[in-house]
Amino acid sequence: MEHEVACWYILAPGAPAHRQELRTEGVRKSARLPSPTIEAKEACGKSSKHSSKLTSSQRILTTLVCDDIPGRLVQVDASNGQVFGVNGAGQIYAYLGTTWAQLPGALIHVTVGPAGVWGVNSNHNIYRLVGGAWKQTTGLLKQIDAGGRQFVAGVNRDDNIYCLPKSSTVSADGTSALPWVNIEGKLKYLSCGSLGCWGVNSNDNIYFRHGVTPDSCSGSRWQQVPGGLSMIEVSTDGAVYGVNSAGNVYRRDGVTVSNPIGTTWTQINNNQERFKHVSFDLGFLWLLTADGSIKRCKDVSCEQVPGALVQIDAGKGQVFGVNRAGQIYSYLGTTWQQLPGALTHVTVGPAGVWGVNSANKIYRLIGGTWKEMSGLLKQIDAGRSQFVAGVNRDDNIYCLPTPSTNSADGNSALPWVNIDGKLKYYSCGPLGCWGVNANDNIYFRHGITSDSCIGSRWQQVDGGLSMIEVGTDGSVHGVNSLGQIYRRDGITRDNRVGTSWTLIEKHIGRAKHVSFDLNLLWVVTTEDKIFRCSA
Repeated sequence: MEHEVACWYILAPGAPAHRQELRTEGVRKSARLPSPTIEAKEACGKSSKHSSKLTSSQRILTTLVCDDIPGRLVQVDASNGQVFGVNGAGQIYAYLGTTWAQLPGALIHVTVGPAGVWGVNSNHNIYRLVGGAWKQTTGLLKQIDAGGRQFVAGVNRDDNIYCLPKSSTVSADGTSALPWVNIEGKLKYLSCGSLGCWGVNSNDNIYFRHGVTPDSCSGSRWQQVPGGLSMIEVSTDGAVYGVNSAGNVYRRDGVTVSNPIGTTWTQINNNQERFKHVSFDLGFLWLLTADGSIKRCKDVSCEQVPGALVQIDAGKGQVFGVNRAGQIYSYLGTTWQQLPGALTHVTVGPAGVWGVNSANKIYRLIGGTWKEMSGLLKQIDAGRSQFVAGVNRDDNIYCLPTPSTNSADGNSALPWVNIDGKLKYYSCGPLGCWGVNANDNIYFRHGITSDSCIGSRWQQVDGGLSMIEVGTDGSVHGVNSLGQIYRRDGITRDNRVGTSWTLIEKHIGRAKHVSFDLNLLWVVTTEDKIFRCSA
């Protein structure tokens, strides 16, 4: 498929970004969705014949952050906060709390939405959940969808398409025949949402049905949409996701009331795992793998921010960074503003804005001016409430107690306190301090308080990271030697070291530095590119 893609050229912070975009025409409607590898080659190659100004929406990259859910299913559907699924034996389940609860009966496909809970069995008989029991209704379908605005729709074994108008859907209780309405065309899968219905046929061609309303579920006309999918699902808010024959997951971008078919497809999985079914509801993407494993994922977007940095820090709503020339920048609004001075590392947090330069001298931002402080550090962190900490060139660890941090103005020597151990990177938050040593071993410092920055003892934590950052909310993220980003899960006041590491795959290249603040993850890659990702 020919597809809209973009190639970026990133300049230093504060400089205007020059953008190029490749647009291709003549889309072949029967083609398959493109692979990201092919897209990148087309976008960045020198053989492009078309170019125009890049729009900001095309700076968005996406990824999945997933939790494994126990169980095996062959189909799943989520809507209005409810999740239902069926397994290979036809057993029906609802996800309640953190477990699956089995329902009576046997189905091959189940759906939940504004139109209620419906399903079809292996004989293609149609059922509706009424008062906790399945009631058979008239008609035969192999797949059914309740995501429309109080109407249901589906396809039968011959790929004929049917819908049930709102008035009949609302009153359906299994006691009378239902007036299913035939819609012209052939589809193997149909799903409806607030803006219309989407479907795919036996050739994996994608179609959108215009003119669909609760009172006129048959709509007015089909429009073929570029791409190829083997199944497609529309959420109650109109979001559209699908899976292609290669098991890759795609999201339709640009869907609006005025443009219900959207603009482009974005692949959101990493090509390492194959999926067969998808459903989306209230920010969660439910995915089934080829073997029936269940994943609950967040579809996380990353926006490339113009500029180039080697280190970045975010805290209390502020973002600072330094580039390879040591120039210091603060992100204000939508642009980088350069500050005077030169630093190799900068930090911002409850303890203020601090930094160190190439000579390991320590500075604090006071009244818009950098004031030199006593001491020598190669890395410094201001993330803990009212004290700073860091490491020197020999990996010795130091912290500055709260009274001294609060009063530090460069006019007197500071009483830095040495903490036992050796670390190359150290970061603190409200629940304690984390660090990594020269071997990328990870450690947590217990007993940290505002009155005692030295703490009491070290605990080694599983895993290996080359750098680590703690958010002012206590969240922990880090980067390993391969440039992969990890998040520490399970952190609470009762379990401050958390439970496990989750790999966050961003499709943005190899990371070298991360910082997290107010649900935004800031990433600097090994190519000095800057990304801002939703959490």
